[in-house]
Amino acid sequence: MSYTPYELALTLQGHSSDVRHILAPQAGVPLLLSGSRDGSGVLWGPSSRDPGEWDMKLQVQGPEGRYISCVGMIRASGEAYLLLGSSNGILSTFMLPSATSPPQTSASPEPHHALIEHKQNLCCMDTSKNGLIATGSWDKSVIIWRDFKTAAKIEAHEQAVWAVKFVGEDRVVTASADGKIKLHTFDLAAGKSTVLQEYTGHNQPVRGLSLRTDGKGFWSSANDSLVNLYSFDRPSPEQSLSGHTSFVYSVTALPDGSGAISSGEDGTLRVWSMTELLQTIPHPSTSLWSSTVVPSASGSSPYIASASNDGIIRFFTREKELMAPETVREKWTQDISQRQLDKSQVGDVKHSDLPGMEALGREGKKDGQVIMIKNNDKVEAYQWSAPTTTWQQIGQVVDAVGSGRRQLYEGQEYDFVFDVDVSEGMPPLKLPYNASAENPWSAAQKFLTKHDLPSSYADQVVDFIHKNSGGVELGTGGDKETFVDPFTGGSRYTGGGVSTGGRGGGGGGSGGGGFGGGFGGGADPYTGATAADLLGGSSYSSTPSAPSKPKGVLPVTTFQTFKTMNITAAKSKIASINADLKLLSADNEAVLGRVYTFLGLPAGQLPSTEAESGGEAAEGLMRIVQSWPEAQRFPLIDLARCLAALSPSFAATPSLATDFLTLANWGQAPSPAETKARETNTLLALRGISNLFSTKPGRASVVSDAKAVFAGMGQGRWESGVGGGKWKVAAATVALNYSILGVKGELPAEHGQALLDLILIMQVLQNEQTDNETIYRAGIALGNVLVARSLPGSLQVGRVQVAKDLVRDRAAKLGEKRLVDLAKEISGLGV
Repeated sequence: MSYTPYELALTLQGHSSDVRHILAPQAGVPLLLSGSRDGSGVLWGPSSRDPGEWDMKLQVQGPEGRYISCVGMIRASGEAYLLLGSSNGILSTFMLPSATSPPQTSASPEPHHALIEHKQNLCCMDTSKNGLIATGSWDKSVIIWRDFKTAAKIEAHEQAVWAVKFVGEDRVVTASADGKIKLHTFDLAAGKSTVLQEYTGHNQPVRGLSLRTDGKGFWSSANDSLVNLYSFDRPSPEQSLSGHTSFVYSVTALPDGSGAISSGEDGTLRVWSMTELLQTIPHPSTSLWSSTVVPSASGSSPYIASASNDGIIRFFTREKELMAPETVREKWTQDISQRQLDKSQVGDVKHSDLPGMEALGREGKKDGQVIMIKNNDKVEAYQWSAPTTTWQQIGQVVDAVGSGRRQLYEGQEYDFVFDVDVSEGMPPLKLPYNASAENPWSAAQKFLTKHDLPSSYADQVVDFIHKNSGGVELGTGGDKETFVDPFTGGSRYTGGGVSTGGRGGGGGGSGGGGFGGGFGGGADPYTGATAADLLGGSSYSSTPSAPSKPKGVLPVTTFQTFKTMNITAAKSKIASINADLKLLSADNEAVLGRVYTFLGLPAGQLPSTEAESGGEAAEGLMRIVQSWPEAQRFPLIDLARCLAALSPSFAATPSLATDFLTLANWGQAPSPAETKARETNTLLALRGISNLFSTKPGRASVVSDAKAVFAGMGQGRWESGVGGGKWKVAAATVALNYSILGVKGELPAEHGQALLDLILIMQVLQNEQTDNETIYRAGIALGNVLVARSLPGSLQVGRVQVAKDLVRDRAAKLGEKRLVDLAKEISGLGV
């Protein structure tokens, strides 16, 4: 069979993080929609200067700066709307310009609609010809929208709904992490639905669906690495096509009915006929989240396109006149050949058993076949290209880190730096771990705190580290005592129901995986599986350490901070609010401009947190914030919060901690109309104070302001009912960080009693009875105060006993092991 292979045509670069979904919204119209983990949705189209090039026509920010999981387009009342599905479950709409409009340069427009119905990540959508919208979510439901209102709700799956497609105007086919595909009919007048057919053929979560162009069935893709072809009237697949080596996230039928394309976690875009694999297109990136077919402006055969975790969208074509210049394609081939593949991606074999370069003289057995070649002291991976009958180098195979190779992350060397997919609502995060000098619990808590994730995930993160690092400490024997996580109370490795996300695989310095918390049985809605299903063993072996005797968690000496921020979203919100208030002078704009620039710097260009000065001083920023009305100042407080953690010069601002309390109107009881704004400002302000402990000048500042901070925080907010657990956790974190200064001998003894009173004043120990994390952080702060050498002598014995009794009572009522263990440890401490 004669087959013309696809070649690289062009790339679209405009997203700063993973591109999760791409879609050509209308057949024959050269437009592309994309949604990204950077929180934005983009409309792309042919350049007005050169139809062979494409550029950005519109970029919008999703609600609250949250990650965009899916995109779509609909026409209503003669207007076209861009649809964004967000990780917070909100469906947003934005009016679209024409395809030939110039690139949009103003601030992101506000959405026309914000439809709130789903309870969790809105991860898929589709639209019908008559204007209906179908959305699927992690909350296991599908919602049919008409005129931007809920018309019907379908609840027929046991886990997250990952794909949905309209079949006409009264049926939808859905795919889920429960491994099932179902065809439903719905009645909008009655608001009801019925399952017509359930399809078998996948034994793992189903990720993608695409209708066949003949209307007789559909394609599917799943985590079992299969691409299946179905007819509507048969429950089992007509064809089950294998070739991918990992999760297949996306499948799209080719418009001429000849087959389909698919993409997945193995970093390849694949072209299929109705019966076999035709072409494998490797990429230099690891995850291809989405693929689609895109009409060309010239009217020739369409492009096929991929969306990657490196933030790039790539177009491929069969038309010579649309192919990228030869130099660009040569660079593309070189980039692929230099990709580093760890052994979990290609198999773990002995170097001495590998064939030499002579193996490349033999033809491959099928398109996409991968072999490893020994080339002097290197191991190289090659993939067979059936269309060109050649072996193409797709990367160099590297050992799993742990035996002599170290990874550099944020200026420090680590034994492991994992890529972790926390969930669909989070970007891939870096989890550094030093097996030779760090216990997994400590690494897990640092990771969770840095990324502002629930500490309830700690068991799962530890299990992830254990499985992917081989479960031992490098360079040690089996007698070394296992340490205890200060935020879980755990003293050993436990099975936490870890589930892989976008990156499954064994150990290695940049290995990856995911974990999902808050989902029954530890199953991640992203995969529907647990660690035992997907993580497998480490790619190197060593003797596990022997069981060890647990010890207490105290003292805790790692400052807890809140550093993450969506700068783009904050900047857009400030501009939007100022457009109405018109409060920013030219000098004010200049201050904010410097802050935006500083906070947008790569981590490697930020000043050392131990420097006496450096970074952006942002003189006048707090006055700008104070001048804004309480209900509108939150994005400015957020800037100050983040700046406090990263800029030594800003952290050195006199009385900055008490200024944060002033911005939150801490000592004033809010009216009902003020409650929500006060809650948000309080949360951000307390996080700002916590962040001051990140830098050396910031710690000096909070010590200098300690008396004022303790007095200020002790004034009447705890019983006001403002806010929920989030701001209380931040308040407990302020006390915890002060207690760490006491442990380190950097807090004068004269402040000991005031700190104890602050801990006692908190609802955590007086009134709070349900928020485990707030209670635990305050309990740790109490324990630190009691073990700090310089503080106990200044404490009132009666007050200490009251505090101990409160911790014990709360722990007994809540029953959480880490709280119970902490209460026992505190009860044995003297004054």
